[in-house]
Amino acid sequence: MSRVPVDHARGEELTYLQALAEGRVVFQVCDDCGSAVWYLRTVCPFCMSAALREHTAVGTGTIHSLTTLHRAGNAARVGDLPYTVALVDLDEGVRVIGDLADADNGPLAIGDRVTAHPYPDGVVFEALERNAR
Repeated sequence: MSRVPVDHARGEELTYLQALAEGRVVFQVCDDCGSAVWYLRTVCPFCMSAALREHTAVGTGTIHSLTTLHRAGNAARVGDLPYTVALVDLDEGVRVIGDLADADNGPLAIGDRVTAHPYPDGVVFEALERNAR
């Protein structure tokens, strides 16, 4: 994964990127309504409470959706083309986005179990368990 510029990060985005640099994928849980929230925010999008607490995800989940990009969404990713990104439902109840690692045993698919590997500018998911096809 190419280094994506993150110099402009501030607030909750900076908090998230700092956690990634420490090797953690973080999300929030609202103390008032109990909802799990990702990406990090100032107020809960479900009840508008500011009582959000940061949690570290275990890092395992299930692929909800994926797509392979043949045009980079950011100029820093041109050298990575083509690359695959996925929405992953983490076991803690939040859906996050990240890259899918090249799979040695063929491409990953919706429903496959993956594990997260945080990097300073994002998350890469690798195969953990495949659904029977």
